[in-house]
Amino acid sequence: MNIPKISIIIPVYNVEKYLAECLDSCVNQTLKDIEIICVDDCSTDNSYTTLKDYQQKDSRIKIFRHEENKKQGTARNKGLEVATGKYIWFIDSDDYIDTKACQILYDAIKKFNVDMLCFTAVQFTETEENQMFSYPQYFQGVQINKIYHPKTNWKEIKFYNLNVSSCTYLTKRSVVQNFRFRERVWHEDTDFTAILLASVDSFCFIPYSAYFRRINPTSTTQTTMSQKRLEDLIEMTHSLDRFATENKIDRQHFLCEFLVNQIGYIFELSQSAESTKPNNLDILLELKAKYHRPKYLIKGFVGKMIKKLLGDF
Repeated sequence: MNIPKISIIIPVYNVEKYLAECLDSCVNQTLKDIEIICVDDCSTDNSYTTLKDYQQKDSRIKIFRHEENKKQGTARNKGLEVATGKYIWFIDSDDYIDTKACQILYDAIKKFNVDMLCFTAVQFTETEENQMFSYPQYFQGVQINKIYHPKTNWKEIKFYNLNVSSCTYLTKRSVVQNFRFRERVWHEDTDFTAILLASVDSFCFIPYSAYFRRINPTSTTQTTMSQKRLEDLIEMTHSLDRFATENKIDRQHFLCEFLVNQIGYIFELSQSAESTKPNNLDILLELKAKYHRPKYLIKGFVGKMIKKLLGDF
């Protein structure tokens, strides 16, 4: 049996306007030895029909369909269960990728021989006249083409701004299939990505923009804050804390630095969103007290950012 080099996993939900562009960028990859796993999360538009049309033309496309909407985390988990490729890449169905991306990323991850390869994304918005692109956001505090070992030498890893999008990583299937996204929630990849980065034996960052992220006003990240979304954010911090506690993660570890940042950010949201009081606010308050850091204990550029955001947190 031929094992694909890369499994692309695409959750699909009501994206008929953008889906063809996403699928075209996948089926036209210069690296042909891939599989494209599409999980339709009970779309109510023509997304599923579009998937079937593309599948008839390309046998590399595999379609799975939920009978009820279970959100993106559940769809990605389904993709993880059925994927057979050597490496996994998550792609959102309203975005697209460079047609040379799979070949470039595959060659790079083999060259560096790491569990995970990190890269950048270009954001763009659409107007009636054209598409407006913005410069890619690089990993702050991570050296280019340097192999990091989070398990054995985490002290050298200093993330100033952890990129939590699971779409900007290519990971060994044998590694990532040991993890699962939280299901039926918003922001399911925030804790998933941080935990995965802390768990791989090695990763490397390359300065290549393989991914094109659409700024869609109806997408998860652009939707107005709701009580459910705020509660899911709090549960995300709880998930990170559980992982840190169970694995005895040092408080100076980059995962805990990231957690402290998230706690402060979400606490500010909970205070400013007067009409969206979360029912699980007690969890956030407990974590705020648990990870309290007086200003004088926080040093360096990370400390300055945290102090600016949180005050005497």
